[in-house]
Formats: sequence, C-alpha cells, structure tokens
Amino acid sequence: MTGPEMRPERADAIRAMLVENARTEPVVRARRRRNLVIGWGGLGVLAVGVAATAGTMLLAPGPVTQSAYVQCLDEPRRNSDGTYPGSGATVADDNGLPTDPIELCTLMWEQGLFEPDYDPLAQTNPPGRVPDELQLCVMEDGTAAVVPSPNESICAALGMARPTD
Repeated sequence: MTGPEMRPERADAIRAMLVENARTEPVVRARRRRNLVIGWGGLGVLAVGVAATAGTMLLAPGPVTQSAYVQCLDEPRRNSDGTYPGSGATVADDNGLPTDPIELCTLMWEQGLFEPDYDPLAQTNPPGRVPDELQLCVMEDGTAAVVPSPNESICAALGMARPTD
C-alpha cells in the first residue's frame, strides 16, 4: 500500500501558503503585542484615575463635626496600628478653655504635656516648647486634629482632610 500521490500543483500551493504565513506571522504577532500593550496600559491609566478620584473624594476638605473634642498630635506621623500619637482634649466655653483647636493644643504644648519628662502626677512641670507651625486637620470621624508640621499637605499624608472654611 502506498500513500496518496502529491500532485505538483498541490505541493506548490502548500509551499506558497507556508511562505505567505512565514512572511505575515511577524506582522500579526506585532499587532497582537501592540493591542495587548494598549489594552493593559489603558486599564492601568483607568485604575490610576479611579484611585486618584477616590483619594480626592476621601481626602477632600471637610467640616469639623465633632466640635467638643480635639486631638493634639505630638508628632506628624501615624502609629503602626493606625492611631495618632498625642493626646485629646475636650473643648468647653464654661471653664475658660479656648474654643479654637490650635489655641487649645498650643496651651497643652506650653504646659509641657508633650515633653518626654512630663509627669501627670506632679504638681508642677517645666513649661514645654510649642512647635513653630501647627496645622489643623479633620479626622475621619469629623474630629479636629492639630498636627505639628510646617508641611501644609501633612493632613493628606496622615490620611486626614483639610478643614473647610
């Protein structure tokens, strides 16, 4: 038994088809690669745009809604557990405390509350040093936070918003 006989026209057609495929295959691969790069690049740009929009919405200036409490940070950073270092204070007009959050935190700095050798049980403590610049921020829950930093974008860096006017 012998195999099918190959006619010369058929062999020429197969050869021509193989030559055409070898000639066009690099172009097809390049087009496919270009489409993949454009598709994934567009998806990356879209993801960055969505993240930027979400960040802008989350860190947009907000009002201080919890006006009876102020968080005074002693450092412009966030703890590893997500909390902020420092101390909080309640604002009240009746006892002579300032109602401005920056004034209240300045008073706490002046009293030495954020000094390393501060003793809460001592009758007197040495006065503290007030930072040159304090920034007012708004925490996620609407509480005012005062951060010691000359950087005006420290609120965003700490995951807080700038206060609205």
